[in-house]
Amino acid sequence: MSGDVVRLGVAAYPPGWLDSWDDYAAKLSHWVATGATGSTDLLLFPEYASLELASLDGLAACADLEACLNAVEQRSEAVLRLHRQLAERHRITLVAASMPVRRGGRWVNRAHVVGPDGLLGHQDKQIMTRFERETWNIHRGEPLRVIDT
Repeated sequence: MSGDVVRLGVAAYPPGWLDSWDDYAAKLSHWVATGATGSTDLLLFPEYASLELASLDGLAACADLEACLNAVEQRSEAVLRLHRQLAERHRITLVAASMPVRRGGRWVNRAHVVGPDGLLGHQDKQIMTRFERETWNIHRGEPLRVIDT
């Protein structure tokens, strides 16, 4: 991004049940294409919207927290690959829906930033909500960072 003005698009992306990876790819592609219309420079997706990916492992994975988190993490590389393709195609910077990733044996909530030329970086959540701390056992991740877009 360049210039003095950054045009931010915030996606009111509705997580839902997915029957296949192709359903996810089509849904995300539609949202990015819609968000990239006009002069949007950066498109932001909601926290934890990536949890819908657990539905690809079925109802049992969605009903079990550890299985849910694992199902999402197992798809993280494919998710980032898709985001890179979409960012390049639409010449836009994307802040992907945050997703659980395991670091040092602990879960953290991480948002990846992907630009038209590839992955730019990530930011881990710093201040956990009560349910993240007490129920999900999610921990604060790496310190705050500046990501040059």
